[in-house]
Amino acid sequence: MRCLHAISTALGPPRVAVLALAVLAVVAAGCGGAIPSSNGGPAGVKLDHSELGQYLVDSEGHTLYLFERDEKGESYCSGACASVWPPFETDSTPKSMGGIPASALGTIKRDDGDMQVTYRGHPLYYYAADTSTADQEKGEDVNQFGASWYVVGAKGQPVEPKENSGGSKGNSNNGGSGY
Repeated sequence: MRCLHAISTALGPPRVAVLALAVLAVVAAGCGGAIPSSNGGPAGVKLDHSELGQYLVDSEGHTLYLFERDEKGESYCSGACASVWPPFETDSTPKSMGGIPASALGTIKRDDGDMQVTYRGHPLYYYAADTSTADQEKGEDVNQFGASWYVVGAKGQPVEPKENSGGSKGNSNNGGSGY
C-alpha cells in the first residue's frame, strides 16, 4: 500500500488511466521485487522463439522489448512509464549468450544515471506484467505512453504480430519509429 501511495503522490492530481497503469505495475511487480536483475554480473542476452519468431530474452528467459518512441541510443521511458516497462539495466558490459553478435550489445546512460542495455541501438525493457515468469510475451504490440511496444527480433527489428484472418491484435501504431 505504501508503494501505491508513493506512486499516486508522484503523479499529482490522479488521472485514472495513468493511475491504473501504476496500479498494474505495483501488482505485477510487487513494488519492484519481481524485476529480474543481472545479480551484479554482466547482463546476458540470448535468442528465444515462439509463434512470433525469434526474439531477445535475458539470461533467465524473460522477454525484452523495445519502445518505438525511443530514438537510437536514447530512452524516452521514465517515471510511471519505467514502472510499467522497467529498463533492462546492468553494471557491466552486456554479454551475448547465444544467437546474437556481442558487438550488437551496448549500453546507454539513463537520466537517473543507471546503465541500460541496448541491442543495435535500441534501449531494452521488461514488461512488469510478465517479469515474474520467463517465456511471457504479454507486452507484445501494446500501445502505451505514446507509442507501441514490441519484442525485439534477432536483427534488432520490432517483431510485429502476424496477421490472421481476423486482422491484427487490435492495437494500432499511429506513429513512426525513431529508427
